[in-house]
Amino acid sequence: MRSIRRILSVGAAALMLTAGLVAGTSSAAQAAASDCTGGANGFTDIPDSLSGRGVAGAGAVVINFGNTPYAVASYAMQAGTVGGREMAWGVLSTSSSLWGAGATGWVWMDVSNDGTKSWIQCGPFTVSSGGARITTAAYPTSSSSSRAFRVCAQATTPSPVSGIQCTGWW
Repeated sequence: MRSIRRILSVGAAALMLTAGLVAGTSSAAQAAASDCTGGANGFTDIPDSLSGRGVAGAGAVVINFGNTPYAVASYAMQAGTVGGREMAWGVLSTSSSLWGAGATGWVWMDVSNDGTKSWIQCGPFTVSSGGARITTAAYPTSSSSSRAFRVCAQATTPSPVSGIQCTGWW
């Protein structure tokens, strides 16, 4: 009887330890738009209507049901003058004709100051309507090869979810 109690005690302790480790790892911080809005972390808020020159490429995220597109959004990185400084930002535009009910577009920008070894994520910013345009906050560009930017996007519906697409680092 004593050995059964001991086995159960050891088993219960192991279960509690595992649960604690799982609970600890599931609380990892997630990036949010608030990490880069209102001047946070050196970012500058810009209007969603701001357009600049395209840099680092562009792309599209598409959700299909069968062979039929259900949600289509384009994304790009842009750069231009904001408040007298050269800055870069991400933009996402949703299709006005191919945007199904329940679809959400996500866009964020990653900024690295150490040659892409690590980065700050600005966003995600979301939009849920077709024919919409949304931008990330802007961040100052630099002639330093250490500073790099990329823009990523995703489209989601209650089911299915598209993969994440990103521009190259610029």
